[in-house]
Amino acid sequence: MPASAQELTSAQPAEPVYEIRAAIPVIRVPSMAEPMDLSKVGSYAGHTLRRNETLESIAAQAGCTPQLLGSYNKLVGPLQVGRQIIVPLPAAAVSEMPSRPVLVERGQTSHPLVALTFDAGSTAEPLPKLLQTLRDHQLKVTFFVTGFWVRENPDLLKQIVADGHELGNHSLTHPDMRHLDDMRIKHEILETERLVLKTAGVSTRPYFRPPYGAYNDRVLLASEALGYLPIYWTLDCLDSVGAKKSPDFIADRVTRKLSREQLCGSIVLMHVDSMATADAVPEILSRFDDMGLSVVTVSRVLNEEGIKIPQTGLSSR
Repeated sequence: MPASAQELTSAQPAEPVYEIRAAIPVIRVPSMAEPMDLSKVGSYAGHTLRRNETLESIAAQAGCTPQLLGSYNKLVGPLQVGRQIIVPLPAAAVSEMPSRPVLVERGQTSHPLVALTFDAGSTAEPLPKLLQTLRDHQLKVTFFVTGFWVRENPDLLKQIVADGHELGNHSLTHPDMRHLDDMRIKHEILETERLVLKTAGVSTRPYFRPPYGAYNDRVLLASEALGYLPIYWTLDCLDSVGAKKSPDFIADRVTRKLSREQLCGSIVLMHVDSMATADAVPEILSRFDDMGLSVVTVSRVLNEEGIKIPQTGLSSR
């Protein structure tokens, strides 16, 4: 949810926004046992995989290593034409890799997997119930958090990480980034990253969801330059749109709006501030089970193998 005008004013940085290398030279994401050393990375580029490309050929063009490229994007299995990734660009090398606007709307459709994603930017009262449901079913999902939400709910963020869920960046104050300049966009994303690192010791990278789902090429390129792959959705459960929704409405929307075939590889948008959503999740899981669909994180739904993601990150220490 958007911040108040007073919060937006108070959130303005008092000093110039810090450089990306100074801000987060080493990151650890929840799925990785070892951190990645990104101290030699100067910027990042968005890239859509083309026919006959390999990790080696992309890395050679970018000036990075295939290992870093694969680890950063949590790549598992064969590369698929059309998959969108973030390419780390070394600060000390001349790269021939231009950045292109990319936006992920769904994952691989060849597996019966659905990524449930939950945006956290407003209240948090329903979250403990949601986490317990996911815990009871031994499921991992992806949470996109705002920096202001992290400030208000540090213990809940720690619980999300402790439960093994995946994190994504959802800005600091939840503004429509189309109306911000590039420096302000950078602050919104990096300040959220700083707060999450300070609070839970893990990174929100490499995933970013634009607030309201509002974007243009400039917003996409600005987030990509900071190392973030923009994530949209295949299906919105509408729990934050219009009149208050019932659990039955949300369960029907998520499980019956699309066919089973259309749900394969889908990314579903939900919100942690909706008690109706928390109440609906057990029924959604039951219906998915009957349909032969499994709930996973964004990382898993993007991978062609669909089953696992890397358990260790690259470290050059």
